[in-house]
Amino acid sequence: MVMALPVFASLVPMSWGFPSLVQNSTATDLQSAFSNSNDYQLSNISFPTTDAGSLASSFPTITQIGQTGSLQSMTELESQTQYSQFAYPWLSIGLSPVPSMGLL
Repeated sequence: MVMALPVFASLVPMSWGFPSLVQNSTATDLQSAFSNSNDYQLSNISFPTTDAGSLASSFPTITQIGQTGSLQSMTELESQTQYSQFAYPWLSIGLSPVPSMGLL
């Protein structure tokens, strides 16, 4: 008499890979400044005179004029870039598919 035993086969889900996290960031800063200034000055100096004939014209009047101008401009540019990457090998036998990043 031949005895037959039942035979079973099953396939186990499996997944593998290299999950990776990549992060990029960029920051840009632009600043500009403008300045304009003017300074005008006027000064008159008169000496006292009398109406005594020719003595009145012997004292002069002094006039002084001054002008100053300033123009300034500034531009500043700053740029920053950051890059990071994290990866690791992952092998899952049994409860596949692998959840997000294999962390669950």
